[in-house]
Amino acid sequence: MTATRELEPRTPRCRPQLTWTDGAGSHALELAETRTAGSAVHCELVVADKSVSRLHFELDPQPDGLWVRDLGSRNGTYVNGVKIVEARVPAGSVIRVGTTDMTVAYGNPEPPAEPSRADEPTAFGGLEGWSASMREVFATLASLAKTESSIIIEGEPGTGKKALARAVHDASARAGAPFVVVECAGLPNPSEIAEALEEALGSAEGGTLVLDAPAELPLAVQRELTPPFDAKAFRVIVTTQRDLRRLVNQGAFRENLYFRIAGATVRVPPLRERRGDLVPLLERFLGEQVELATPSLLADLERLPWMGNVRELRLYAEGLRSGDLVRAVATAHLDAVDSDDFRNVRLAEGDLGTMEAPTLPTLLGSEPAAADIGRMLPIALEPWFLIGFKEFRERWIDLGEREYLRRLMLRTSRSSSAASREAGLERTYLYRLLKKHGV
Repeated sequence: MTATRELEPRTPRCRPQLTWTDGAGSHALELAETRTAGSAVHCELVVADKSVSRLHFELDPQPDGLWVRDLGSRNGTYVNGVKIVEARVPAGSVIRVGTTDMTVAYGNPEPPAEPSRADEPTAFGGLEGWSASMREVFATLASLAKTESSIIIEGEPGTGKKALARAVHDASARAGAPFVVVECAGLPNPSEIAEALEEALGSAEGGTLVLDAPAELPLAVQRELTPPFDAKAFRVIVTTQRDLRRLVNQGAFRENLYFRIAGATVRVPPLRERRGDLVPLLERFLGEQVELATPSLLADLERLPWMGNVRELRLYAEGLRSGDLVRAVATAHLDAVDSDDFRNVRLAEGDLGTMEAPTLPTLLGSEPAAADIGRMLPIALEPWFLIGFKEFRERWIDLGEREYLRRLMLRTSRSSSAASREAGLERTYLYRLLKKHGV
């Protein structure tokens, strides 16, 4: 039986106050939620300045302050005269976009909510969440389900974006109507894409149309989607791994289509950011074999990045239940590698005994054979080799960056100046990478 878990308290966002003057006059705004800002009239925060890009930057109030992120703008975003990609803005700072200066001050945040205790998760559709971040996602989507708003659900592979889209449909007034998913990256050759889309649009009438990875569609096809979306014969939900706003600024995604699908944007956090979800989800996936989830195993699994997120965790649990992962470890030539490159992981009590499971080894100074490198890989990565190459490559690069940064900051005692010098990176870019990977 799962023990009672204390949910992390929901830390309030700060409440930054912005003042600025642009072509439309003087403005003052207290920012309570994330907003996309730019010169486009449909932006959540409009800056009347011709030198500001249509989708120029994002303002994101977090507990540790206001974060500003440039969205690949034409003229850049500056904080106190320094060009940034992403930065936290201190009180009294000036954000410059185009020829417009925005001054930032801070009000008092709301008091934090008291932490609650619960044995049962919050559920939305067929998904469950124990963490505060997933409860917030579920609450937001449940509220949006009651509206006719288009929705962008953004998140890494394996976070359950399409399952969440289905849950929105099932909780909406369109629940009894068609639910049609278009895998844009898997559509046939360009000459047949328009025909395939036309068939999907017709099938979705009265229901919900899900566009997965719409950035993969040619620009000409994107243009053709505008009239049927304006007709509102169905609800549109987009699932994507990529920030479509940046693609708009790059000319790789049509602005008019973006604003038609961006009624609301919900980001699904990766599993590594959802404190409190990994253990109960694994226990759910193990079912009657929950005893396999020993404390020592769980401690090791919580250190992994889980780049494939919940999907990867489910595959891992299936392998653990069937014994495949145990056999993989048992048959590996572990004695061919220095024992310092491994850690003890107790897979289960009783007949399974204690096995050795490899971590990412330190290969500096050696050149092992390719076959030996394969045997050194952690078992949690095994499911990665069964997916499409594009997704595999993205996961692999992400994992490498995260591990590099973790070791870099450890070596330099978390000195940003020393780390940026050693890595040969600009400090602002290093900050962006550290925040991206949660290091």
